[in-house]
Amino acid sequence: MKQNFAVLGAGNGGQVISAYLKLCGKHVALYDRFPEFLAPILAQGGIRLEGVDKTGFAKLDLVTTEASEAVREAEIIFVVLPAFAHAFAAEQLASCLTDGQTVIVCPGATGGALEFRAVFDRLGCTAKIKLAETNSLFYAARSHDGVATITGVKDELSLAALPASDTGRIIDELRDVYPQLVPAQNVLETSLNNFNTVVHPIPVLLNAGRIESGESFRHYFDGITPSVGRLMERLDAERLAVGASYGVHLMSMRESYRRYYHAEADELWQAAHMVKAHEPILAPAKLDSRLLTEDVPMGLVPMAALGRAAGVPTPVIDSVIILTGGLLGVDFTASGRSMERLGIQGKDKKALLNVLQG
Repeated sequence: MKQNFAVLGAGNGGQVISAYLKLCGKHVALYDRFPEFLAPILAQGGIRLEGVDKTGFAKLDLVTTEASEAVREAEIIFVVLPAFAHAFAAEQLASCLTDGQTVIVCPGATGGALEFRAVFDRLGCTAKIKLAETNSLFYAARSHDGVATITGVKDELSLAALPASDTGRIIDELRDVYPQLVPAQNVLETSLNNFNTVVHPIPVLLNAGRIESGESFRHYFDGITPSVGRLMERLDAERLAVGASYGVHLMSMRESYRRYYHAEADELWQAAHMVKAHEPILAPAKLDSRLLTEDVPMGLVPMAALGRAAGVPTPVIDSVIILTGGLLGVDFTASGRSMERLGIQGKDKKALLNVLQG
C-alpha cells in the first residue's frame, strides 16, 4: 500500500482528505496556492478532524503554496480543487511529475481527467504516470479555521483511470484507506455520473429571486420542491441518454441517493429530503456561486457537447446553460469545457472509446 500522499487544494474536501489520510498513518503534504487558506492550518500545525468518521488532530508533514514541493515525494496525488482550477493545477504539475506517480482528480466534474491529459500533452509532460478521476467526493464535509467536519461518508464511490486499463491497479493502491472505491467502465462513466449537475444548477436557477432577495433557505430541503425535482429528473434523463449513446451505463440520480445514502423514494425531490447530511446545507448567498459557475461550464457544457457529438438531443441541459449564462452575463458554452479543451475533438464514438479504454 502507498504511504506518501499529496493533496492539492485546502478547501472542504482537501482538508478532510488530508486529515483523514494522516490519521490513517500516511505521510501527507497539503498544497494550496492561496496562503490565506493555509494560514489557520499552519498556525496550529495541522487540521482537527471532527464528525462521523475518524476524529482527532492531524499534524501534517508539509503545508505549502508550492505545488512542486508538495508532490516531490508523493506516490499518490489527490487533486481536490474546483473544476475551474483543474487546468491551472495541471499546468503546475506538468513540469514536476515523475515516473510512477498517480494523479487522482477528486472529483473530475465532467471531463477532469481528460482535461489534465490534454494539458499534460500540450505542455510536453513525459512522466510515466497513472491518471484517474472519481465521480464525486468521498465526504459531505465543511471546514473552518483549521477544523474539518465530516457530516457524511459515501458507502461507494466510482473511480476510472485514463486509460481504463489502469483502474484496477489504482483501486488496489488505495484499498487500505478507501475500500469503498469501485471501478467504473471508463472516465465517461465517472464524468457523466457528475451528480452535482443535477442537484445544483436547477434549484439555484429556479430560486434565483429568493437568493437575490437575501432569503436564507436550505438548498436541498427547501429549494428542491416537487416541481423543481421533476425538472431535475428531466435533466437527469438527458444525462442518462448521453451515457447510453456511448455504451456507458449510468446511475440515475435517484439510484445514487439509494446507493450512497440509503435514501429510496418514488420521486427525486423526496429522496433529496431524506439525506440528513444535506439537511443543514444552505442555498448560496449569491447567484455567482460554484453551483452555477462550476457545475454549468465544467459539468453541463461538456455533457451537452458529448450529446451533440453522438446525436443525442439535450434540450433541458441546453436551456439551463443558456438561462444561467443569461443571469450571470457569461457565455458558458464559450468558456466551458469544449471537446477541443478535453482533447477529444473530431473523434467518433469508436475512436473516443479506444482512447478511453487503452
